Amino acid sequence: MKKYFVWILLLICLTGCVKDEKTLPKKEKTISPEEVLEDYQDSNTTPIGIYSLEGNTLTKLTKVTKDLQVEQDIGIFQIYPSNLDSISLPNGFANSYYEEWMKYNTEGKLHVGFQIQFHLTSGEDVSYIIRYPSDTMKRWEHLMNYLYDDYANQGKGFYSHIEDQDFHEDTLYTAIKLQSSYQISEIDSSIHLTVFTYDGEDDFDEKGEYRGNSSYTLTICRVGVACED
Repeated sequence: MKKYFVWILLLICLTGCVKDEKTLPKKEKTISPEEVLEDYQDSNTTPIGIYSLEGNTLTKLTKVTKDLQVEQDIGIFQIYPSNLDSISLPNGFANSYYEEWMKYNTEGKLHVGFQIQFHLTSGEDVSYIIRYPSDTMKRWEHLMNYLYDDYANQGKGFYSHIEDQDFHEDTLYTAIKLQSSYQISEIDSSIHLTVFTYDGEDDFDEKGEYRGNSSYTLTICRVGVACED
């Protein structure tokens, strides 16, 4: 009888342990931000460049030099989906831009953005992204930036820059204008203007910086200031 009782206790213990093991929750694998970044691959190979426009000819810009004073225009820079150094536009700029852009924007997900970078006398390194018209206000005290859509304004002798209420999914950034602002003297470096194309939020890292393949950078040198590429 005693031996039989011991066997019953042993059976209860064994079945209890097995039940507990079966009901233990499975531990899910956590994915670190570093692993997410490593998984990112950009298949967007859209060519993009920054140009000056004379008549119907585009000339790619790599470096320009300006003597910047308060509220002085730095320049209006045309954007074009190409890597060529010089482009003749038989159909005019706006139509040629649209036709070339649609060769790459077949799914309607492609957009243009900008990044502006410079260094201040205070020691601060400034870098900001422009994806929407209101983003141009981020460092308004140093640079005034304006975005234009030449395709939407064809035939107009004069038209204004794009504001947030004008922006929609089909808006094309075809040009950006830079103008020095009232604290321009605080910039003690070259100004780097980068244009890029993106097709989703995964083209930006956790800090909001662009990390894709499709970009081009223009260096704006200042008279009297060492020019860094």
